[in-house]
Amino acid sequence: MRKFAILTVGIITASLLLAVPLSGCQGEVGFTTASLGDATMCKSVDETTMKPIEATNVFTPDTPVICCSVKLSNAPDDTEVKAEWIYVEGETEGMSNYLIDEVSVIAEGTRYLGFSLPRPDTGWPRGGYKVVLYVDGKEAKSVSFSVE
Repeated sequence: MRKFAILTVGIITASLLLAVPLSGCQGEVGFTTASLGDATMCKSVDETTMKPIEATNVFTPDTPVICCSVKLSNAPDDTEVKAEWIYVEGETEGMSNYLIDEVSVIAEGTRYLGFSLPRPDTGWPRGGYKVVLYVDGKEAKSVSFSVE
Protein backbone atom coordinates (compact mmCIF):
# COMPACT_ATOMS: atom_id res chain seq x y z
CA MET A 1 0.00 0.00 0.00
CA ARG A 2 2.92 2.33 0.75
CA LYS A 3 4.18 2.06 -2.87
CA PHE A 4 0.72 3.03 -4.15
CA ALA A 5 0.63 6.15 -1.91
CA ILE A 6 4.11 7.26 -3.07
CA LEU A 7 3.15 6.69 -6.70
CA THR A 8 -0.08 8.68 -6.26
CA VAL A 9 1.76 11.59 -4.63
CA GLY A 10 4.32 11.52 -7.47
CA ILE A 11 1.59 11.64 -10.13
CA ILE A 12 -0.23 14.50 -8.38
CA THR A 13 3.02 16.46 -8.00
CA ALA A 14 3.91 15.95 -11.67
CA SER A 15 0.41 17.06 -12.71
CA LEU A 16 0.68 20.23 -10.64
CA LEU A 17 4.12 21.05 -12.06
CA LEU A 18 2.78 20.72 -15.60
CA ALA A 19 -0.41 22.65 -14.88
CA VAL A 20 1.27 25.76 -13.45
CA PRO A 21 3.19 26.77 -16.61
CA LEU A 22 0.23 25.97 -18.85
CA SER A 23 -2.18 28.07 -16.82
CA GLY A 24 -0.30 31.25 -17.78
CA CYS A 25 -0.91 30.62 -21.50
CA GLN A 26 -4.67 30.42 -21.26
CA GLY A 27 -5.37 34.14 -20.92
CA GLU A 28 -2.36 35.54 -22.78
CA VAL A 29 -3.04 39.12 -23.84
CA GLY A 30 -1.97 40.49 -27.20
CA PHE A 31 -1.81 37.25 -29.19
CA THR A 32 -3.61 37.30 -32.50
CA THR A 33 -3.49 35.36 -35.75
CA ALA A 34 -4.19 38.58 -37.67
CA SER A 35 -1.50 40.15 -39.84
CA LEU A 36 -1.21 43.09 -42.23
CA GLY A 37 0.37 43.04 -45.68
CA ASP A 38 0.26 44.88 -49.00
CA ALA A 39 -0.04 48.35 -47.43
CA THR A 40 -0.33 50.83 -50.31
CA MET A 41 -0.75 54.59 -50.45
CA CYS A 42 -3.13 55.62 -53.20
CA LYS A 43 -5.49 58.29 -54.52
CA SER A 44 -8.60 56.18 -53.92
CA VAL A 45 -9.80 52.69 -53.05
CA ASP A 46 -12.32 50.44 -54.76
CA GLU A 47 -15.61 50.92 -52.88
CA THR A 48 -16.39 47.19 -52.94
CA THR A 49 -13.02 45.50 -52.38
CA MET A 50 -11.07 48.37 -50.72
CA LYS A 51 -8.12 47.53 -52.99
CA PRO A 52 -5.92 50.50 -53.96
CA ILE A 53 -6.61 52.59 -57.07
CA GLU A 54 -3.89 54.86 -58.49
CA ALA A 55 -1.13 53.71 -56.14
CA THR A 56 1.49 56.36 -55.40
CA ASN A 57 3.73 57.56 -52.58
CA VAL A 58 3.87 61.16 -53.88
CA PHE A 59 0.92 63.55 -53.67
CA THR A 60 0.43 67.26 -54.43
CA PRO A 61 -0.81 69.94 -52.01
CA ASP A 62 -4.18 69.99 -53.81
CA THR A 63 -4.81 66.21 -53.71
CA PRO A 64 -8.45 65.96 -52.48
CA VAL A 65 -7.96 62.84 -50.38
CA ILE A 66 -5.04 60.57 -49.53
CA CYS A 67 -5.82 56.89 -49.01
CA CYS A 68 -4.10 53.86 -47.56
CA SER A 69 -5.22 50.36 -48.49
CA VAL A 70 -3.96 47.41 -46.46
CA LYS A 71 -4.64 43.69 -46.61
CA LEU A 72 -5.78 42.12 -43.36
CA SER A 73 -5.23 38.35 -43.13
CA ASN A 74 -6.44 35.64 -40.74
CA ALA A 75 -8.14 38.03 -38.35
CA PRO A 76 -10.44 36.58 -35.70
CA ASP A 77 -13.73 38.31 -34.86
CA ASP A 78 -13.40 41.74 -33.20
CA THR A 79 -9.87 42.45 -34.45
CA GLU A 80 -9.09 46.15 -34.14
CA VAL A 81 -7.02 47.78 -36.88
CA LYS A 82 -5.96 51.38 -36.26
CA ALA A 83 -4.34 53.87 -38.64
CA GLU A 84 -2.40 56.86 -37.33
CA TRP A 85 -1.75 59.63 -39.87
CA ILE A 86 1.48 61.44 -38.99
CA TYR A 87 3.13 64.55 -40.45
CA VAL A 88 6.81 63.62 -40.06
CA GLU A 89 8.42 66.92 -41.12
CA GLY A 90 8.46 69.51 -43.85
CA GLU A 91 7.57 73.11 -44.63
CA THR A 92 5.51 73.62 -41.47
CA GLU A 93 8.09 74.85 -38.98
CA GLY A 94 8.06 73.58 -35.44
CA MET A 95 6.05 70.49 -36.34
CA SER A 96 7.61 67.10 -36.50
CA ASN A 97 6.05 63.71 -35.88
CA TYR A 98 2.69 65.43 -35.46
CA LEU A 99 -0.34 63.15 -35.11
CA ILE A 100 -2.89 64.47 -37.63
CA ASP A 101 -5.62 61.92 -37.05
CA GLU A 102 -6.29 58.33 -36.08
CA VAL A 103 -9.12 55.98 -36.88
CA SER A 104 -9.89 52.41 -35.84
CA VAL A 105 -12.05 49.75 -37.46
CA ILE A 106 -13.19 46.37 -36.22
CA ALA A 107 -12.78 43.62 -38.81
CA GLU A 108 -12.35 39.88 -39.26
CA GLY A 109 -11.18 37.40 -41.86
CA THR A 110 -8.98 38.13 -44.84
CA ARG A 111 -9.77 41.27 -46.82
CA TYR A 112 -8.58 44.75 -47.71
CA LEU A 113 -9.27 47.73 -45.47
CA GLY A 114 -9.27 51.32 -46.67
CA PHE A 115 -8.32 54.41 -44.66
CA SER A 116 -8.48 57.97 -45.96
CA LEU A 117 -7.70 61.52 -44.91
CA PRO A 118 -9.30 64.51 -46.66
CA ARG A 119 -7.27 67.56 -47.72
CA PRO A 120 -7.14 70.37 -45.17
CA ASP A 121 -8.83 73.63 -46.25
CA THR A 122 -5.42 75.23 -46.84
CA GLY A 123 -4.04 72.22 -48.75
CA TRP A 124 -1.50 69.61 -47.73
CA PRO A 125 1.72 71.06 -46.29
CA ARG A 126 4.73 69.87 -48.28
CA GLY A 127 6.88 67.31 -46.54
CA GLY A 128 7.11 63.75 -45.35
CA TYR A 129 4.24 61.79 -43.83
CA LYS A 130 3.51 58.26 -42.71
CA VAL A 131 0.61 56.04 -41.78
CA VAL A 132 1.32 53.73 -38.85
CA LEU A 133 -0.95 50.68 -38.73
CA TYR A 134 -1.74 48.70 -35.59
CA VAL A 135 -3.43 45.35 -35.00
CA ASP A 136 -5.05 45.00 -31.59
CA GLY A 137 -2.86 47.77 -30.20
CA LYS A 138 0.47 46.51 -31.54
CA GLU A 139 2.31 48.29 -34.35
CA ALA A 140 2.21 46.07 -37.42
CA LYS A 141 3.25 48.22 -40.40
CA SER A 142 4.23 51.72 -41.43
CA VAL A 143 3.91 53.32 -44.88
CA SER A 144 5.68 56.55 -45.83
CA PHE A 145 4.56 59.11 -48.41
CA SER A 146 5.31 62.69 -49.33
CA VAL A 147 3.57 65.83 -50.53
CA GLU A 148 5.58 67.75 -53.13
